[in-house]
Amino acid sequence: MMLARATALYTVSVLALGAQNAKRAELTQGRVQWPAEYVLEVMRPVAKVSDGKLYLSNVVQNLLLDELSLQRKAVTRNLITPDTIEYPVRKDHEQLPADEREKLLEKYPKPVVLPLRINRHREVQAADVSCKTVKADRYVLLTRIALEGSRLRIGVELCQGGNSLHAQSATADEQEMVATIVKLMNPVRAKLTGDAFATLEIDSTPPRSSVYLDDQFLGKTPLRYSYLIPGEYRLVLKLDGHQVHSERIKTVTGETLKRTLTLAPAVGIGSLDITTDPAGAKIYIDADFKGYTPKKIEGLSEGTYRIHLLHPEKGEVYKTIQVTTQKKDFKLSETLSGFLDKSPAGLLGFSYKTWYYASLIAAAASFGTAIGFYVWRDQAQEQIFGRLSGKSTTLYTQEDYDFLNEKNAAYDTRNSYATGFMVSSGVFAALAIYFYVQHLLSADEGIVMKPKKSEEGSVDVRVGAMPGLSGVSVHYRF
Repeated sequence: MMLARATALYTVSVLALGAQNAKRAELTQGRVQWPAEYVLEVMRPVAKVSDGKLYLSNVVQNLLLDELSLQRKAVTRNLITPDTIEYPVRKDHEQLPADEREKLLEKYPKPVVLPLRINRHREVQAADVSCKTVKADRYVLLTRIALEGSRLRIGVELCQGGNSLHAQSATADEQEMVATIVKLMNPVRAKLTGDAFATLEIDSTPPRSSVYLDDQFLGKTPLRYSYLIPGEYRLVLKLDGHQVHSERIKTVTGETLKRTLTLAPAVGIGSLDITTDPAGAKIYIDADFKGYTPKKIEGLSEGTYRIHLLHPEKGEVYKTIQVTTQKKDFKLSETLSGFLDKSPAGLLGFSYKTWYYASLIAAAASFGTAIGFYVWRDQAQEQIFGRLSGKSTTLYTQEDYDFLNEKNAAYDTRNSYATGFMVSSGVFAALAIYFYVQHLLSADEGIVMKPKKSEEGSVDVRVGAMPGLSGVSVHYRF
């Protein structure tokens, strides 16, 4: 019996030691952690235009971002570096023998495709910037615009890790910018997908219907839209005087999804009365030019409409309305006070970010001052104890009573100041939180359209959300 117990105990010990050694051996092999997303930086265009046309730089960047709003993933082409390489035995993993590094990276291969995060750069890119300066772990879209007579030349170049993947330019009138940028961005999106894309072919009766995919305007029928990330989308067709068609579609890599749809006539039930200050702003409804303000537009059918009011010299406004049988008549009166990217949201002429930093500094200063007063307050007590400690109150002189009253009064006054500064610190801290939240909510200044509400069962990818010029990224709509 004793022998059997000893044998069992020995066996359990050996197995436990073996498991421990196996676990230790596994740890010594290290671990590689790759980034969770890939970055595309969209630079603000270099603009060779007159001062009166500088607004075009903002408009072109908005349109570029709008074209990328359906871009949910991007290929890495192996141009990506690990976030961390954990190697418990040897911390200097960059100095590991080549065979060890190769085995480690083979065990954790580089991702081929990653979710795409789009960063918008508000500062104008340097005129001499090129793909050679691009970091290896991201894409960068460089853009240049210039006036050639009455037409605008738009040039785009997609860079990745110092390589120029695609460069193209085209000329267009201002009224043709949407269609021109769509053509320029199609090859760019193809490069981002690594040619693993799907295609849409949409036709309608009657033709020239507006086509939307997940609320993004794609163009007019008959439409061929390539370089689309495979997945599920909501397809919507709209045409003035006709009923809106909506359906869910699913696209597959390498395949073309064809739809030929007939839109039934609809009785126009809604109206839109638009005025602006100043007058003369261009009116775009769902990317269609409708004239200049002031103007009243009749015969709107049920549905959601995007309104873009643009005055080349005064600014722009973006609004969304939804015409229903319950609410069919709308009146918009807008004041154009500058372009959104030149007029950041804020208070009393200062941005929310500035107010956030000011409140944060004030909170810290108030807190530090409160601590100082608390320390100074306690010094009054220490002075009382230092002078009167161990002395009976029956032996106090008038001078001692005067000293005691003086120090107690000083203690109460300093305590009041300390409490006041501590309360102020809390108030400023609360204001800092408020202004920081407001800054995040307004960080997409210059956006083309606010993000749509997520629908149950759909995939709605948001890109973004760190404050600051180097980290702002948002979800854009036009």
